[in-house]
Amino acid sequence: MITLNFNNDEKLYIQIYNYFVNEIKSGNLKSNDKLPSRRLFAQNLGVSLNTVKNAYEQLLDEGYIVSRERSGFFVDKLSIENLNIADHLGYEVIENKQIVYEYNFNYSLLEKSLLPESILKKCSAFAVEKCMENEKISKLGLMSLRNEISKYLHQRRAVCVSPEDIIIASGYFEHLFLIMSIIKNSYFAMEDPGYNRTRDIFKSFSRNIIHVPIDKYGFSVKDLEKTAANIVITTPNHQFPTGIIMGIRRRQRLLNWANEQAGRYIIEDDYNGDFRYLGNPIPALKSLDTKGKVILSGSFSQSIGNFLGVSYLVLPTNLRKELESKQILLSGTSKLQQYFLEYFLKTGSFEKHINRMNTHYRKKRAAVLKILKTYEGIEILGSQSGLHIILRLDKKNFDLIDFDEKMLENKIYIKRVKDFSIAKWQDNDLILGFGGIPIENIDTSIKQLLKILKK
Repeated sequence: MITLNFNNDEKLYIQIYNYFVNEIKSGNLKSNDKLPSRRLFAQNLGVSLNTVKNAYEQLLDEGYIVSRERSGFFVDKLSIENLNIADHLGYEVIENKQIVYEYNFNYSLLEKSLLPESILKKCSAFAVEKCMENEKISKLGLMSLRNEISKYLHQRRAVCVSPEDIIIASGYFEHLFLIMSIIKNSYFAMEDPGYNRTRDIFKSFSRNIIHVPIDKYGFSVKDLEKTAANIVITTPNHQFPTGIIMGIRRRQRLLNWANEQAGRYIIEDDYNGDFRYLGNPIPALKSLDTKGKVILSGSFSQSIGNFLGVSYLVLPTNLRKELESKQILLSGTSKLQQYFLEYFLKTGSFEKHINRMNTHYRKKRAAVLKILKTYEGIEILGSQSGLHIILRLDKKNFDLIDFDEKMLENKIYIKRVKDFSIAKWQDNDLILGFGGIPIENIDTSIKQLLKILKK
């Protein structure tokens, strides 16, 4: 948590420098994570731009971060490897030794890109050619790309939005900074259990956080209504980490809550929105918004590949205009990547790719479920969409004592729902990610996990 002490003898830029060093060493900032723009960061902290510039220059000099032309500042890959930092892609630090997991059920992992090489070459060639034209791009992002994203949202997410209200950014981290720059002195209601990185980011900027419990229908609006919150952050289409899909009645009640007072907004994190295995894709909560109360955050990194650092933020028109008026919008995404995605979307390649991806991961999901159904004492939850499912283990059949130690000893990476909860969540809900496991290894991996836990 960054709290600047203006009365301290230690210079402010050193305090900022120390904050980022600690975030990198602790693993909260991982390789290739983008740092906030210097101007935006300075405004949020209430310090001069030069103060932040000095801190970033110190980080650059010591090799913690790298600068990429027209893209911004990113955590250096080498610095993480040299520091043996724990990260969410399958490594942990134990006694200064890096552990490579033999069985990795990380919820955020993907297999290597399933994109055909021919498509990659065409998109890249188009992007390079367009970059040579030196077209001036708005700070909000390439307008032709925003047009394509508008079409995509209408077709796949049932969201009708003007391209002008779509902002191109580098990722979820930047989305939150942009939102914080226009919505101040707010109380943010988060799902519990929920995404730890969101919580960490708001704590870093001393924002007020209220934890609202999840019930069997998703985000508890009944509990929300008892709080002073005016901003909600939710994952309605595949709640993280439980996988619960919020039903229409709950969605309407949440929207009614937002509509009751000016200044209330809902941030919809539409992660994994393209992966749906049963029935049609579920429309985004934003599709029901008639009064400009929902902010939609989305990304293409999982549907296309982590190499493409392009995300989008859909703001209500009034908030978009306010953000523009502050003159703090500096797109953290390169022209090359924006043109790449534009071509990928407008040629229909994305639609074909998503269909292939869903077919591929549907087969993997089926393989997972087939194995699990041969065991007694396992309840399967949240399997309709996304890249992970929840295993609720009956303690009569499975031994969860010293769970973390057992997993580490056997080089298995898996998290439990309770790892993402502030309240006391039951300890027998496992988050089984299957996105990064080759289909031929699924049988062996799951059997090894359950063999260790079986009584």
